[in-house]
Amino acid sequence: MKPFVITLAILCVAATAGTIIYRNMPKAQPAIAPTAEATPEPAAPPSPKKMILPKQRTLQIVSADTSATNEISPGPLVSTNAIPDGSGKSTPLSRAIEVLLSSQSSFDQKQAAWKQLRDSNQLDQAVEALKQGATNNPTSSEYPTALGQAYLQQAGIAARSGKSVNEMGILGMEADQSFDAALKLDPANWDAQFFKAVALAHWPAELNKGDEVLQRFSALIEQQETMATQPQFAKAYILLGEQYQKMGKSDYAAATWQLGASKFPSDPVLQKKVNGR
Repeated sequence: MKPFVITLAILCVAATAGTIIYRNMPKAQPAIAPTAEATPEPAAPPSPKKMILPKQRTLQIVSADTSATNEISPGPLVSTNAIPDGSGKSTPLSRAIEVLLSSQSSFDQKQAAWKQLRDSNQLDQAVEALKQGATNNPTSSEYPTALGQAYLQQAGIAARSGKSVNEMGILGMEADQSFDAALKLDPANWDAQFFKAVALAHWPAELNKGDEVLQRFSALIEQQETMATQPQFAKAYILLGEQYQKMGKSDYAAATWQLGASKFPSDPVLQKKVNGR
């Protein structure tokens, strides 16, 4: 593939996927998996029960900017070996990282932690701390998952600041590699699956990543059915529907959003999708 196309692809992933972290998306409640079909241009919307709806534009991953506060209550740490301050003292940076690594932290709490790190210009320090944590905890998928998101955060800032294509391309590749590393350790890691799919959804159409995006979101929705319900699960329906729409499969998109809305009736984004707004 021509170097120009590859560079453009990486730029799109880094810039767009990084920027979506800034946008706001409401919350919802879990979902039942649909079923993905590769049949082009169906005569009528497939029955939700028979769809395998495979992590955009509404890529509105919960925005910590509007729905979260700077008061972060960290849950249990994956490991205390990630404390970035050698003194072992609790600092705003270490507390934010604790939140990002904890399985007890909600999606909104994690977004609030990212906002705190952005606002305090500590993303670089967070990246270094997470790298060290990954080295100290080679069997934990939480570190590479958080590290991948940190790279996307940096890519978003780089895009807004007019940084070079090369810089954003490197951040995009590092994020993708981090998510792959996390999924190799734990294929069921929801955050790693979601953000990996989100990034892929922003690759240029000519690179033909659409089917993989459908498959990843579809598989994530199926997995969600085996997990305790979480508000952020609604996002998989929203983004899957948008991917169908982007690929010209409006009937599938509508069926996906309808199914999601039936599972997450209080989610405003799904309601807008269902009502055609």
